[in-house]
Amino acid sequence: MPRAFTESEREKLEAKLVGVGKKLVNRLGIRRLSVDDVVKEVGISKGSFYSFFPSREDFILSVFESWETEYRGRLLKEVTESAGSPRERMERFFIGAFEIIEREPGLATLGLKDIETIIERLPPERLARHQANDSRVLEETFERWGAQGVIDPAMLVAMRGLIPALFSIAMHKDDFPAGTYQPTVRLLAEALALRICSGPNDTGGES
Repeated sequence: MPRAFTESEREKLEAKLVGVGKKLVNRLGIRRLSVDDVVKEVGISKGSFYSFFPSREDFILSVFESWETEYRGRLLKEVTESAGSPRERMERFFIGAFEIIEREPGLATLGLKDIETIIERLPPERLARHQANDSRVLEETFERWGAQGVIDPAMLVAMRGLIPALFSIAMHKDDFPAGTYQPTVRLLAEALALRICSGPNDTGGES
C-alpha cells in the first residue's frame, strides 16, 4: 500500500514526476516510456505513482499539458508584452510555435496512432476537461487580441485551428527536403502574420 503524502509533499512529488516524464519522453519517445522508468527515476513505488495518475495515458497527457502551459504562456507573452508592431510580434509567435519541437524533441515522437491510443484509454471526462481548458484559454486570448486590434477579428475562427496545424507541420520536420524547413517556417510565419494582423502598419498595403 502506498504511503500517504502530505499536501506539500504531493505537490512537489507530482511536479517531479511530470518533470521526469518530460525528460524521459525527450530521451525515449512516447512509445518507449514506461511507468517503471518513471518510478525508478523518481524513487517511488508504482502504487504511489498510481495515487497521482490513474494510468500511463493520464500521466502522458499531464506531461503534455505541462509543456503546453509553459510554452503557451511564453508565446502569448511574445504577442502581448514584447516590442514591435503587431505583425512583428505575431510573426515571432508563429516562429516560436514551430521552435517548440526543437526544444522538446520528444514531442516529435507523438504519432497519430499514439494520439488515438491515448484518447481511447482516457476517461471521457478527463479528455473533455483537457479540451475545454484548451478551448477556453485560446478563445479568450484570440478574442482579446481581436478587441485590442492585434489581429483581424475576421480571423478568430481560423486562429483556433492554426495552433494544431502548426504543431502538425513541426512534427513532420524530417519529411522536408534538406535545408528547406527553416526557410519554409519563416515564410509561413511572415505570411500568416501579414494576413491576420490588423492596424495601419500591419495591413500589408503600404508600399
